[in-house]
Amino acid sequence: MMLMTRKKAFLENLPAVVEEAVREYGPRLRKIVIEEDEKGCYTVWITYESERQAF
Repeated sequence: MMLMTRKKAFLENLPAVVEEAVREYGPRLRKIVIEEDEKGCYTVWITYESERQAF
């Protein structure tokens, strides 16, 4: 199952937010989309695959 999370950041913080997502989700990471709003703040949408659970 694909999941998505959202993080807000200013331009100078974007590299750290992306680096954190790559480190946290690793190979489960599927997509990162960065959108700028009218105030100069950025929304980072992180799409990743959920962890599979064994039953």
